[in-house]
Amino acid sequence: MTAHPIIPKRLKREPLIEAIWQIQFEPAPSQSVGDILPGVLYAELKAHHPGLRLHRLPIADFPAPVVQLDPNLRFAAKYRMEEQDKPFLFQVGDRVLTLNCRKPYSGWSAFKEKIHLLIEIVEKSGLIPRPRRHSLRYLDLLALHPAPDLSALQISLKVGQQKIHGLPLQLRLELPDGNCTHVVQIVTPAETRFPDGSQTGSILDMETFATATPDGWNVVKNQIDHLHDRSKSLFFEKLLTQEAINALNPEY
Repeated sequence: MTAHPIIPKRLKREPLIEAIWQIQFEPAPSQSVGDILPGVLYAELKAHHPGLRLHRLPIADFPAPVVQLDPNLRFAAKYRMEEQDKPFLFQVGDRVLTLNCRKPYSGWSAFKEKIHLLIEIVEKSGLIPRPRRHSLRYLDLLALHPAPDLSALQISLKVGQQKIHGLPLQLRLELPDGNCTHVVQIVTPAETRFPDGSQTGSILDMETFATATPDGWNVVKNQIDHLHDRSKSLFFEKLLTQEAINALNPEY
């Protein structure tokens, strides 16, 4: 009998509520990319998303010097593009571009295809000569046990001799992984709102990025699969327990 691989292809009871690819960059000094790039993207993406709508976000009305000086605003989005009742969402700012895939998750192949499409559009535009940092981020809502129970995770916390179990928690840590870094955040209990109602559980937020700054768009494209593989490995091998994986109906 052939043994199952350690990492499932997918989970039939998918806990994923959003997947995000983000690229941060330094714009050319003479250009306000956050005001030019949305129009370029909108024109190109309409061919693939006929119902796409462009929305101006409140941050777009902030004075440029304020945005430049505030570290909380420098990488904020100014415009959003989305189709009604579709999972994909595109966001653009002066120094950031994101592709978000909300529930239902499209699957990695379709998500990666959209990432490559965005890269091709941006590279062709010439508006972003210097990619700075890119990452894959996954937000999961774990509800196998009543929050704040974290039995689904391979995590053991203590303060002195007191074990932290079944208590409200907010945790953030950075984990080195070869040429990548993972930023893991856990919030429990947490309530998440969906179009069909809200659900309470534990939020597991994982972001994986290449430690070295890419020196061009080809490097970014070549790193996408690697970031995905490392993130998936972290999730299944180091964070979820085997009992939790089994309960989420893995498909091998």
